Amino acid sequence: MEQEFITPIHVRDYVFCPALFYHKHVVGLLEPRTEMMLEGSREYLRDESRWMERKTLLNERRIKADRMLFSYPLTSKRYRIHGIADTIFWVNHKMNILEIKYGRSIGPFRDHLYQAAAYALMAEEEFSQPAYKIILFYKTHRKWIERRFTIQLRAYLVKVLERIWEILEGRTIPEPKPKTPCISCWYRRFCYP
Repeated sequence: MEQEFITPIHVRDYVFCPALFYHKHVVGLLEPRTEMMLEGSREYLRDESRWMERKTLLNERRIKADRMLFSYPLTSKRYRIHGIADTIFWVNHKMNILEIKYGRSIGPFRDHLYQAAAYALMAEEEFSQPAYKIILFYKTHRKWIERRFTIQLRAYLVKVLERIWEILEGRTIPEPKPKTPCISCWYRRFCYP
């Protein structure tokens, strides 16, 4: 499969499960949309232009941002990844990435963390400065989770990106590894026929 760029969705899917990633993005098997997935999509579309709500959210947290960007397109040529960041904001000249999550989960989930980290990696290249924090906001439960964008988090993300490209370029096929989420996973039927 030839692709020029991947997205943070690829990162999220790979971190959740490499076998799911393979079935979805290489084989092309798409899970039927559940009501929860549809509600998340509807909420995202309603929210996409609500920059004022994001500004209010930062104010609720008593964050005085020097600068804010909403729905900002990012690209990293170095890592061949692109996407649109929910919100990028600076406090005391430190760059932060805010990713808003919908649905009923309260997180933090590793796949969401690394999805947001992908935006941080792209923002670092775009703005030529280090990203300070990654913030996940789970809208339904109003849960705010902050993580520093550490050297370790960045290094693991780069390895994930390398593995994603190995799969997409046909150099490797991930083996299914049974985990608790497999029980309710739609792709399970392709991993364990």
